[in-house]
Amino acid sequence: MKALPATLTGLQQAIGRGELTARDAWQMQLDRRDAIDARWHCLSSGALGTQADAGDTGPLAGVGLAHKDNFDTWGRRPGCGVDSGSAQPGLAPAWAIERLSQAGAGHLGALVMAQYACGATSANPNFARCVNPLHPDAVVGGSSSGSAVAVAGGLAYGALGTDTAGSVRIPAATCGLVGLKTTHGLIPTTGLFPLAPSLDSIGILARSAADARQILLPLLPQAPGPDRAAPKLRVWLPREGLHPEVEAALAQLAQSLQAQPIELEREHLYLSQLADIVLHREVAQQQRSALLEERLSAAVLPLALPGLVMPPAWCDAALATRGAQLRRFCHSFLAEPGSVLLLPALPKPVPDWQAVHVGQSSFVPRELLALHRYMGFINYLGLPSLVLPIGRDSRGLPISVQCVGRPFQELGLLSLAEHLQHKRGDAGPGLPATEN
Repeated sequence: MKALPATLTGLQQAIGRGELTARDAWQMQLDRRDAIDARWHCLSSGALGTQADAGDTGPLAGVGLAHKDNFDTWGRRPGCGVDSGSAQPGLAPAWAIERLSQAGAGHLGALVMAQYACGATSANPNFARCVNPLHPDAVVGGSSSGSAVAVAGGLAYGALGTDTAGSVRIPAATCGLVGLKTTHGLIPTTGLFPLAPSLDSIGILARSAADARQILLPLLPQAPGPDRAAPKLRVWLPREGLHPEVEAALAQLAQSLQAQPIELEREHLYLSQLADIVLHREVAQQQRSALLEERLSAAVLPLALPGLVMPPAWCDAALATRGAQLRRFCHSFLAEPGSVLLLPALPKPVPDWQAVHVGQSSFVPRELLALHRYMGFINYLGLPSLVLPIGRDSRGLPISVQCVGRPFQELGLLSLAEHLQHKRGDAGPGLPATEN
């Protein structure tokens, strides 16, 4: 039997040419799922109680996807990184997962995540450590850690995650993937366990921008119009904190795209502070009962505790000014239709997991904080943002750029990413060897 193509779009083409049937492709993905998971440790739950077979028709017919374990699935409540979930007969899947199923995609299982989506890494004492398929010592970002590992390791052609302060973009950057955080409110969050509803966005992890596009299209509320051509590009290279290898890769990209340099230090700092206020307050509200009953783990407490004692007026004020802040930011940095702002995904090369997992002897707090340094302010503004690799560091691990667009400009960001990947001759990270 013909081997499975490496990319989602490649599988679509193979099925369209008659080289594989959708049913055969789905069965091949089921056959290799457990073997891949045994190597990378990304599944929270397999098929039992959660599986939906891939369809024979639809744009995603025969495509196997898997999703972060904070979405309701068929007859199953999510485990949210705390346990492996629980059966609830008759429970409908989350809106986004149901839409993908209607498009023909199959559901391969629920994926591990940081507890309650609180964490910039995969650290979670309830599950085996996720292994980065690119390098066993490299960290897997969080909190959508299993989603990144499943895609980079070849278990699934794509995965949904959630992004509240970088939780799709950080794991994408550590695993050499395309990670798309969508505009806040674009994709309904019905059936999603929330972390901070004012910041939460559903996102997509995929091996290429073309693959991410195919997953996004069924989730859009209406048919997309034509992409805008020739976007106005600006680039922010922070004056402090960038590693030389990261700075060199971003500067080279900016030069090749003739992106206009801008300064963003003051805005980044102020908006990040507002994002933190909303994050702490809303996490405390979501977890209030568990917090007061001392049932929260050490991973969740640093986010929830400050919000418990914070004056509610702080969060109210931060949310009240958000619309004005968004308009001001777009006017200053994304004024033209199709504008894109380029900035670092991570300020440093991908660190080893021992350096960023709390409790390890080589833990370095500043290395952990660096993972989400340039993420949270985007969630506060609610803007779409896409991360993709643009080079490799001295260890061969990915260096990624973050591309930020105007609201609802996801397809424009994907077009830019497709252009960059085509220019580099890069369709995504090479899949590790697996049994088909």
